[in-house]
Amino acid sequence: MSTRTVRRLALSTVVVSAMFLLPPPPARAAGGPPVVKPPIQHVVIIMQENRSFDSYFGTFPGVDGIPAGTCVPLNPAQLGAGCVAPFHDERDVNAGGPHTSIVAQTDLDDGITTAKMDGYLISQTTGPISICKTNPVDPQCYATRDGVQRHDAIGYHTADEIPNYWEYAKNFVLQDRMFEAVRSWSWPSHLELVSEWVARCKDNTNALTCSTELLPGAPTPQTQIPWASLFQLLDVHGISWKYYLATGSEPDCADGQMTCAPTIQSAGIRSYWNMPPLFLYVKNQGAAYLTAHDTPADQFLVDVAQGRLPQVSWLVPTDAYSEHPPAAITTGMEYVTSVINAIMQSPYWNSTAIFLSWDDWGGFYDHVVPPVVDTNLTSTPVQGYGLRVPGLTISAYAESGVVDHALYSTDSYATFIEDVFIGGARLDPAKLGNPDNRPDIRDALTRVSFIDGHSEPIGNLMNEFDFTKPPRPPLVLSTHIPTGLAASCNPPPNMSATCSLPTVTLAWNPVTGPQIPGPFVYHVQRDGVDLSQCAGSATTCSDTPGTGTHFYRAFSVDANGAISPRSAAAEADVP
Repeated sequence: MSTRTVRRLALSTVVVSAMFLLPPPPARAAGGPPVVKPPIQHVVIIMQENRSFDSYFGTFPGVDGIPAGTCVPLNPAQLGAGCVAPFHDERDVNAGGPHTSIVAQTDLDDGITTAKMDGYLISQTTGPISICKTNPVDPQCYATRDGVQRHDAIGYHTADEIPNYWEYAKNFVLQDRMFEAVRSWSWPSHLELVSEWVARCKDNTNALTCSTELLPGAPTPQTQIPWASLFQLLDVHGISWKYYLATGSEPDCADGQMTCAPTIQSAGIRSYWNMPPLFLYVKNQGAAYLTAHDTPADQFLVDVAQGRLPQVSWLVPTDAYSEHPPAAITTGMEYVTSVINAIMQSPYWNSTAIFLSWDDWGGFYDHVVPPVVDTNLTSTPVQGYGLRVPGLTISAYAESGVVDHALYSTDSYATFIEDVFIGGARLDPAKLGNPDNRPDIRDALTRVSFIDGHSEPIGNLMNEFDFTKPPRPPLVLSTHIPTGLAASCNPPPNMSATCSLPTVTLAWNPVTGPQIPGPFVYHVQRDGVDLSQCAGSATTCSDTPGTGTHFYRAFSVDANGAISPRSAAAEADVP
């Protein structure tokens, strides 16, 4: 994929209205309707980056959302310093905050014996952003500094910025108690996603030398993971799988920085987000095996089109499409929509369960205290769960417009896969001939405890489906929203929203891609009002808005007159 243009597959915008139910689907009691064998033949897990539940869905109707009267202290140790209330953040680009294991504890304000959920702003304002110290003219530093100054760690988005995600929530299932399985950043989170454990090993060829620990640092060319994974479990049971990885870069930082120089990401190469090459089991199968299973993301679209989709797919983006700050949320949403549209417009729609989530909270505010699952002997002793993240289930058989209040973690995806494909067998290392010292088998857990001593059951994602009804038609959403909208009002390379010039230059990416019904007419709005000088086929224009804070949004109209939703906003603060 290009680093500038999202690959779009949708043929038109479909406008859909649907009533959505507030409670989760009722449990099907014994003696009720007969159990129907799930027609699910494919599971696709789309893993995006760095957003908390409250930051995306904290104001969605019917959810356990941002409590009224919330005001997050600037410094929990100095309450007299003031606080900031959560606010609607219109901007396409955010800063978020650091998101290591230590920061997770700070955000929870201890997280070991107490959890006040009040450390987000002190983490954001004191968090390391060292690239901006060593290279202050790096464009991403301006976005990061603006976000920190605005305290955007406690900003939230609505359907105004992420319309497609809210449409999925209105028409399928939104989980409002989905937790990151580990209390840490991307690398541990992705390890947990495919193996249900994170540990440090004395001998990287022997899983029995590994002990539970949330790994700091970064994988190196010598990194090797010896413990059992879902890759091995699926192979044993003859279940086909692929780990689709977009080619490009990764923005995550080994030392917990909010911003750092991106590293290269490519199939077959060890990295923060690419798990198969890290596992000893995969290495032992040989180079051809790795090539067949660790696949460039563009191959996903080919496999769908050619009828070669495996039974289990993990889909991992590149930096530009990830929503990991400072990547734009509109670009990430367009990419995800393209993937989902491809499935919906194929014969796979009636046999596929799509799970969409975000790998960690990214330093963004969430008010729900996570459970405590597993501990270690380090300074960050709580292994899981991490903070709450958004979770969506999308399928022809998913309940319609349901907010599911049951408790889940991203380990729940493994449980669902095992129940559908391998008769409920779990990732038991001993049964796979590769025993280790993990404290429990995560996909077999049925109950978790909290810091205050109470416990709750873990939900079953199968309850979000109704296989007794005929499959629902697809919901094809627009991928014609212009991405990359930027408002420049300073001499380059200064990309700050605080202007030194009265004229604002606006630029955005053209809507392009296969089977796109162009040409397009682009429109830009300033503070909700169309700018006549920006209407046309060009992807740049200028505006002199006058003093004040202004928000610009773009949308497109295709050759058939279909109007896209608006993009999230670019801000210009004109003196």
